[in-house]
Amino acid sequence: MVHGEERQPAAATPSAGDGSGTVFCDFDGTITEADTLQAVVQHFLPASAGEVLADIGRGTISLRTGIERLIGALPSARADDIREFVNRQPLRAGFETFLLRMRERNMPVVVISSGMRFCVEARLAPWRHLLHRIYALDVALDQPRMRARIVDGNALEAVPKADILLRYPVRPRIVIGDSLSDQSMALQADITFARDRLLTFLHRRGSPAIAYRDFHDILRAFPSTGIA
Repeated sequence: MVHGEERQPAAATPSAGDGSGTVFCDFDGTITEADTLQAVVQHFLPASAGEVLADIGRGTISLRTGIERLIGALPSARADDIREFVNRQPLRAGFETFLLRMRERNMPVVVISSGMRFCVEARLAPWRHLLHRIYALDVALDQPRMRARIVDGNALEAVPKADILLRYPVRPRIVIGDSLSDQSMALQADITFARDRLLTFLHRRGSPAIAYRDFHDILRAFPSTGIA
């Protein structure tokens, strides 16, 4: 089983003959309007979050190391409070409409998140039936401080997004993201919808990307990609 994967039967994976494409979508700052993991640590760890977040942004520590440090500072006793905090975070406009349209097109939507699974799954629970699978970071709560359970991620990522994407044979592989944690899977995508730091990164590389503000923008752009 891939790290961070839900325990589901193998038959749920799209077959190579579907020909419908697969959507790989980030959670924090993509499905949600704000980066919820960042919001959590700034709210619950106001004294220590800033330095670690700045180090991640500067590239002086890896995303994996930064996430381990941030989650490792969170008190396990606050897990319910953190879940409720994330549940109050607004979603980006058009998300449900997008999921319904993807179901009509027989295009599986796979959420790949570096966020904490217990938060991601809780926030997406009302739309779980419209999602093919959720990958996220498992967190141990059996000690006073939380512990990110990183088992087989690479040296830089808490959740190996590109590795997960490449396990799905159905193309085109469509990535929707916004941040540093989405760079690796965006570079493996056939089509990328990007905003914020991910868009800047791809433009600097000269890699193609379609800018978006919300999921309505993504649906409007589909005809230009040949997916219509």
